[in-house]
Amino acid sequence: MAMNFDELKKQWDNQSSDKVQINPDLEAKKEANTTIDKVRKVMKKDFFFQLTTFPMLLIYPYIFGLNTPIVWWVLACIVAIMIVPLYYLIKFYNSSYKFEYNSLRNINWFYYNFKSSITIFSLYTYTLSILCILFIGTVLIEKQTYTHFDSLLKFGIFYFIILITHIGFCIWMLKWWIKKLYQKPLKELEEILNQLEE
Repeated sequence: MAMNFDELKKQWDNQSSDKVQINPDLEAKKEANTTIDKVRKVMKKDFFFQLTTFPMLLIYPYIFGLNTPIVWWVLACIVAIMIVPLYYLIKFYNSSYKFEYNSLRNINWFYYNFKSSITIFSLYTYTLSILCILFIGTVLIEKQTYTHFDSLLKFGIFYFIILITHIGFCIWMLKWWIKKLYQKPLKELEEILNQLEE
């Protein structure tokens, strides 16, 4: 016997609102998508910022007035070293658009690749800071600007102190940069994954 509209309405009204719940996983996945979008925007801006270092490298020999084969060789090695981690980061960024983040597996993939990308970015920045010191040292030695020191040993000690100071500053700057741009979304994704895995 078919129910009329009034009976259906009455049954609907009598249902507890507690029984009608939105799937919490759906909300968490939506939040993950928002976080992933933010990460990709930050990565894109950071990538273009990093690219500005390449043209700057090319003008350094002219700034220091030292257009010699050894300086260009050092610069070529620096560029070659910089390309490898940048390639990996670009590959990860492009691959992130091939997935829909509506499953735990895909969110996991993004999280762990994002985490390893932060590690690669850290190593990249640290290596770049050492290479910059290498380049400046090459320029100083080529121009023989150490001649005002009594000996090459004193110049070496002075240069070593500058190297340690520079590396310390670069590490501090790197930690600040990662904390400002990448640490928060990484923690957000970790919390979302913990929520989905419960």
